[in-house]
Amino acid sequence: MSYFVVFKMDTEYDNVKTDDNFKDIEITKEDIISPIAEDEEPESAVEEIDNIPETQHVTNWDILVLLVSIFSHIIDVALDINLAYRYFRHKQTVYFVLTVVFILFPACVNTGISIRMYMFDTEAASSTKMAIKKWTIRIFVLLFQLAPIMRYCDSLDYALKSRRAERIKDRVTQRKYYELMLKEDSDVALLRVFECFLEAAPQQILQVAIVLVERGHGSTFQLLHQLGSISSSLLSMAWSMASYHRSIRFCQKDKTNLTWSGTAMQFLWHFMITVSRILSISAVASAFPVWSGVACAVHWLLMTLWLSIFEKTQFSLINEKASTSERFHELVFCATLGLVYIFTYLTPSDGSTRNRYLIYYPICFVENAAAITTWAITADDRLQSSWYFVPFLISGIVPFLVGIVFMVLYYKFFHPKTSRKVGVSSYTVKEPITDCTTQTDTCKNDEVCGIVPVL
Repeated sequence: MSYFVVFKMDTEYDNVKTDDNFKDIEITKEDIISPIAEDEEPESAVEEIDNIPETQHVTNWDILVLLVSIFSHIIDVALDINLAYRYFRHKQTVYFVLTVVFILFPACVNTGISIRMYMFDTEAASSTKMAIKKWTIRIFVLLFQLAPIMRYCDSLDYALKSRRAERIKDRVTQRKYYELMLKEDSDVALLRVFECFLEAAPQQILQVAIVLVERGHGSTFQLLHQLGSISSSLLSMAWSMASYHRSIRFCQKDKTNLTWSGTAMQFLWHFMITVSRILSISAVASAFPVWSGVACAVHWLLMTLWLSIFEKTQFSLINEKASTSERFHELVFCATLGLVYIFTYLTPSDGSTRNRYLIYYPICFVENAAAITTWAITADDRLQSSWYFVPFLISGIVPFLVGIVFMVLYYKFFHPKTSRKVGVSSYTVKEPITDCTTQTDTCKNDEVCGIVPVL
């Protein structure tokens, strides 16, 4: 929950306290005030920020991105269903069952998370006929496992309403729906991350492993379908992470802008890391499917324990004030996030990420090296003489290191500052860091807040 400290210029600054509804802290003039030079315009001293400026409005680009997101999600699901159908048609029962499981399981997880989000968003006005109608549509869509589509449609609806309000010069309504659009964007960004790393990533491992196992026995047409699905999923996973970080920064008022160049660096960082993880796990899974599954399960368990014990989210297992129900929901969330951690790192709470990265990425690098080495030394002569043997060896190590380089470049040159300044008359007020730190926080005092604020 963000909060502002508002001043009148003739007010004494000795001891300024926030409202009782906020944290009981004391702020002194020296802590929060820094004068602006006399010859400097106040506006020029205020950093461009990712909160919502008064002049902000919905652009044609915003609407286009939402439409593309809706259709790309539908195409993704359709491609997976198409592959499952082809396996069923060719009586490849094991491939068919695994493909269907990797479609339905993440869809059910996303549906549960989306329902929980809607429950937190429910307000007193939810008993109106319009709200009942909206809930009916939501339930219908969620039953068909299309949770992100519902969120995208809600965001598009708010965007169009904001545009209509702008045309009639209703600035209050325009701003209201613009904020709601940002809220939906942050929620759907998280859902898309879960969908990509719970559905697309396992699906890619399965399809790449099948390609390696079949080794020319399948039809060329089927191979093209598999390669198309693998490529599109890799791109969507990297973009989901980059867009997630960007969306979350938009709805936190203490965070400065993530530029498009910064977004591009994040995309390349996560794309390279993900490619390396997917191909390394796929390679060893094609030779040792059971042991690969065991290794992934151990990694998931360790990550879940790490999140449950050491990450200080609101309902952490070490939080004595949390109820049993809250602890259970937190454990479920940590377990879900632990699955994402098999492939990439997603910051679960506010704070420094350096030490987390120093633990997580070396573990992943060692796993990649072990997986690709095991696959290489156990390969038969036919596999070692194939054209893709050496590229696969390289793909397990080099993209990972390149991804780390992009991460370092991002934090060195493109990462925004973690606090911002708000201009007040001839002074600049430093705003405190948001206190919205877990996936269960809801928006208060008309703030726009993501479901898991990070960075």
